[in-house]
Amino acid sequence: MDVLRLIEIWNQVMVRVLDVRLKQGGIGDHLNQYRLPSSAFLFAFQGQGELWVNDEVWLCDRFYVLHAGKGSQVTVRSREALNVYIVLYKASLPASASREFHRMMQESDPFLESWGFSPGEPLTMLELLQTIRDGWLKSDDGLTRLSVKGDFIRFVHAVLRGRLLGAGDLSLSEQVIRHLSRNYRQPISFEELARQLNYSQQYISRKCKEQTGLSPLDYVIRFRMENAKALLAGTMATQQEIASHVGYPDLIYFSRMFKKYAGMTPGQYRKRYSQSVSDYARNTSQSYVVSSQSLRYPFHISDNDYQFQKDEANRMTRATRSFYTVMLLCLTVMLTACGGPANNGGATHSQVAVSASPTAIPQESKASTSSDTKIVTTAFGDVEVPAHPQRVAAISYLGTVLALDVQPVAAESFLMSSPYLEGMLNVVTDVGDSVEKLLDLNPDIIITHNPQPEVVEKYQMIAPTVSVPYNQFASIQEEMLYFGDLLDRREEAERWNEQFEKEIADIREKVQQAVPEGKTLSIMQEYDGNVSLFGPKSGRGGRLMYEIMGLKPPTAVPGYMLKESYYEFSLEKLPEYMGDYLILTTEASLESLQADPIWGTLEPIRNNRVFLWTENQSWYRDPIAVKRQINELTDWIIKVASR
Repeated sequence: MDVLRLIEIWNQVMVRVLDVRLKQGGIGDHLNQYRLPSSAFLFAFQGQGELWVNDEVWLCDRFYVLHAGKGSQVTVRSREALNVYIVLYKASLPASASREFHRMMQESDPFLESWGFSPGEPLTMLELLQTIRDGWLKSDDGLTRLSVKGDFIRFVHAVLRGRLLGAGDLSLSEQVIRHLSRNYRQPISFEELARQLNYSQQYISRKCKEQTGLSPLDYVIRFRMENAKALLAGTMATQQEIASHVGYPDLIYFSRMFKKYAGMTPGQYRKRYSQSVSDYARNTSQSYVVSSQSLRYPFHISDNDYQFQKDEANRMTRATRSFYTVMLLCLTVMLTACGGPANNGGATHSQVAVSASPTAIPQESKASTSSDTKIVTTAFGDVEVPAHPQRVAAISYLGTVLALDVQPVAAESFLMSSPYLEGMLNVVTDVGDSVEKLLDLNPDIIITHNPQPEVVEKYQMIAPTVSVPYNQFASIQEEMLYFGDLLDRREEAERWNEQFEKEIADIREKVQQAVPEGKTLSIMQEYDGNVSLFGPKSGRGGRLMYEIMGLKPPTAVPGYMLKESYYEFSLEKLPEYMGDYLILTTEASLESLQADPIWGTLEPIRNNRVFLWTENQSWYRDPIAVKRQINELTDWIIKVASR
């Protein structure tokens, strides 16, 4: 219902406040699946979190107003000490109201609808709610309840005024999460989702993490696991039926994922938390911040029969301490893992949790109690690996492994097609994405950059697996030391770094002397009318020219764009982000670029201060590729800079 009609309805109804509550949550506090016994306003303030009504989500940052109807299932997930006022009320049309209003109510009851927005004047609403709650807690002398009712009407007026002045559309993160909540049981293509929303996958993942602390991939896992927990506790369905229902046809794989998420097997969880199931029981809150008994009610009774006990108006009680302590520990483990770089829990032994876009991995290692293994500490958890690995599957980082004089037993097709590794792969088996081929090779460690838990979990069934995102390391030397420690090749890594520094020291000095002070270099890729910018962590020459040679991008390029492996931008920004020199990955020729109405106007293209190469030449950024690329790129920049 549009806001003008809603205002008309509110001007006609009789209103009664049923209860006023304040949920004061710490980080990670949840109000879980609370069935509303009446219509309600929720006002979130101070922290960050998610406000769920059934399967729809609103993201809160500091202040948020949410309305939900009777029978709705409300969940509040806190990220940063989120506090929430809950005002339960009943509104009804008097019999004397015109037929038009009764017809409007029959067509679309606004008191059953869910909607929310960030208020423009939140402090006014907060002050009113504080006054309402203070009055509600006082002894009822008639006048006090009348005062509460008046203050509630003023609060509704402030809410409707704020909505009338402009409640925004759903944010990108809300759109993504709602889509995932409806489709999480099915295979989800994040590439297709990004295409439909007209954003890059990297941008969607980053925005979701900024507002929720979780990547879209981590949300899918949480949806599946939380649904599985509810089915295990509340139904007699078999584990296979539950696994298939939440999107895991493979029961063994489901069991492993569930144990990683919940800290126990599905069978152990069912044994501990199973309960008798009835419609009445399903109305019971399972939150550890709301009393189960006080929130139960059968839907067929009148609102007038529902009352909170007086003592309950002062606080949200906790049920059995032992039960909720266990639940708190489980949720703490989950949120600790997801609250940093979005991941699915620190793993131990042969397990490692992964993230869609992680932060830096610490480079230290800890000695294991066994002389045959060691524990490598990463941002994703502790991974137990062989102390002296002999059969390395380099699904990723193939060039880095080879640079350490380690001959891997397996790799994937794309890396093996690198022009910089010709003649070095005679005994390496191309396993592609086949788990069966990999299993036949019997590796004792697997290295991948894949951030998907489902993929890493399959690798872990074969051998200890370490997942390291490609843009993880601040420098190529840091990358060498990390894998040197991992593969028992520390001395080789240090020797490679020392030799590399000697080789590039003279080249770096020549480049910096040749390029005039203040001159800048842009590194880009052009494809199918789109253009991307690359920074110091990327291939395409970014690692080489920025990190190693010390050249600078144009000052107009925002810093956040350079932190990504690449950043796609519109052609309108091309002149602004163009430096004095350009390294461009493209299939186009210089002549066709000069004839282009946009590219042809750019100074590096017009005056041939551009280095053109194909993606097959520019993509690779491993230590072997970088060594091969140095001479060609530095000879070019010295030549054009001296003209």
